[in-house]
Amino acid sequence: MGNTSFVYGLLGAVGLLGVACGGTDAISSTEGAGGTTQDGSTGTKSSGSHPTSNGTNTGSMSNGTGAHTGTSTNTNSGTSTNTNSGTSTNTGSGMGGMSGTNTGAGTGGDPAAGCTSDGHAVTDAQGMVLFQCPPDQACLNGACVASCVAESGNVGSIGCDFLAADPPFYANGQGSAESGPCYAVFVSNTWTAPAHLTVSRGGQSYDVTQFGYIPSGNAPNLTYTPLDANGLPPDQVAILFLSHTPGANNGGYPLTCPKTPAIAMDAAVPGTGMGEAFHVTSDQPIVAYDILPYGGASTFLPSASLLFPTTAWGSNYYVFGPHTDGGGDVSLTIIGSADGTQVTLNPKQTLPGGGGLGTATAGNNNTFTVNAGQTLQWIGTADPSSAVLQSTAPVGVVTGSTYLRVTTSNMTSGGGEDSAHQEIPHINALGNEYVGCGVVTRLASLAPESVLYRIVGVVDGTQLSYDPGPPAGAPATLNAGQIVEFESASVFTVASQGSNNPFGFTQYMAGTDPQTRAGCSPTPPAPFFTCGLGDEDWLNLLAPAQFRSHYSFFTDPTYATTNLVVTRVADGGGNFQDVTIDCLSAPISNWQPVGNGGKYQVAYVELVRGAVAVDQCASSHHIADSQGQFGVVVWGTDYYASYGYAAGGNLGAVNTVVVHPGG
Repeated sequence: MGNTSFVYGLLGAVGLLGVACGGTDAISSTEGAGGTTQDGSTGTKSSGSHPTSNGTNTGSMSNGTGAHTGTSTNTNSGTSTNTNSGTSTNTGSGMGGMSGTNTGAGTGGDPAAGCTSDGHAVTDAQGMVLFQCPPDQACLNGACVASCVAESGNVGSIGCDFLAADPPFYANGQGSAESGPCYAVFVSNTWTAPAHLTVSRGGQSYDVTQFGYIPSGNAPNLTYTPLDANGLPPDQVAILFLSHTPGANNGGYPLTCPKTPAIAMDAAVPGTGMGEAFHVTSDQPIVAYDILPYGGASTFLPSASLLFPTTAWGSNYYVFGPHTDGGGDVSLTIIGSADGTQVTLNPKQTLPGGGGLGTATAGNNNTFTVNAGQTLQWIGTADPSSAVLQSTAPVGVVTGSTYLRVTTSNMTSGGGEDSAHQEIPHINALGNEYVGCGVVTRLASLAPESVLYRIVGVVDGTQLSYDPGPPAGAPATLNAGQIVEFESASVFTVASQGSNNPFGFTQYMAGTDPQTRAGCSPTPPAPFFTCGLGDEDWLNLLAPAQFRSHYSFFTDPTYATTNLVVTRVADGGGNFQDVTIDCLSAPISNWQPVGNGGKYQVAYVELVRGAVAVDQCASSHHIADSQGQFGVVVWGTDYYASYGYAAGGNLGAVNTVVVHPGG
């Protein structure tokens, strides 16, 4: 690569995420997890198996006190007992234990009680608010309990216990200048009480007041206020600068954090091997995302993901990642939640070992041991997609590419190539219907931008239907492990014959062309840059069955353009409910129908364009609300750089499929 062409080489760009386009809402008064749930004066919860809590929870609810009595055994490296007859106690001895003991008075008890969409109040059978929960409590099954206990029971992206593994980056471990870019975690406090955060890694604790900051404004007028001992205030966001190698750069452009991180070293595993994740906990519910590198357009290779709390992890996965096109490697990372977890992995292609980690041979059941907070990482040219994973305790799974190339029919140049990573859901959290919701067009003509989709089968004989019809190249059937990619410039739905025929569904953002529509920063990274907005990215799409009706989320203030892709679901009467964004003075209005079924609508929403905020949207924290279910995908774009992720969603069981490695 020559000095004037590095933007198409090393300076590729973008990130990833897990995203939501496409339900049930975990804020309802009942939720089944592989079994049945009732809510009333006498009800039984969980007559089946829960993807993150291998045990049973039986109890009763009485008028006035609203108590659940019984026990719940959680295999997440400890035992969690929740006896809710006036008080709620949760004790954990490992990852997922929610930082020790969490006790709060429990109140509630209407026989048909439920919860408001934000979890702050108990409602009656008609959805009318009966009473508000105290600031340190949340509603679960019609009762106020300790907030972290409630969000653990709701099984979604909101939680109190997270493990974040620094993903592999371009040239990691090769001794190059790019090794060890700024790895950061974004935290949004969704609750009404301050959130006190802790961070540790490999048994070492770190003081968050030394590397945690509250951002204010948008680039180039961005300031950082240090977190203090009082915690992260309600409805605020924080950036935790976790690691970097001093002096890391890309062609002379700094890749280091703007503030001193927790550790001054590359926290990613160099190549295949074992490592340690950062353990982030909170005493109040939060939403978390990660990004690598942090720093906006001048990092050129950003990649981001929605992080799943350990309470939303599973023990059975069909691995899916991006395609292998591009100049980089593809990766699979497994994160442990409990010491001594046995992981059985059966890949389609052999994943060579290294760094103390054994080889995973194609077509064989390969068993590995992972401890709490430990990571197992395979990286190379072998594609981990379609591997089947089963574990003895819940694990997290992250896939990605260090240098991804994506082209489409109307974005043909391939951009500069980019990195991508995402945390993927376990099998029982995969849906059987998705919305291909597209992206906000980057074309100078403003014509719809064509989007490349990637679909992976989980069960043999999965039959697919499309509304309004199948895009060119879209499959009519899928077998287990079968992967197909196809393009569409229009929004559409894809569905199988039933919930027990789930599948994974993802989308790409293509590499940018050298001249797109306006939206880049007023000052380019170098004088010769034209506005090529965004670059390669790959995102996991959440099924509509995992949508919520309330989101508190973060947008990265270092990108000149921020927009949302919002998908809403019609209610039982076929009506669509308004969706509001707190920084916009009116509800979203530019809805377009998805197909002819009248079930979904999609809207593209601008928050910031070319560093100019729309309405009152010059902030990093946002709240989206509706009386109906909807999903939100966040996109940030700038010169040859972009990131994207789902604002959040549910992650509980929506099917009962079990896939054993090797059949």
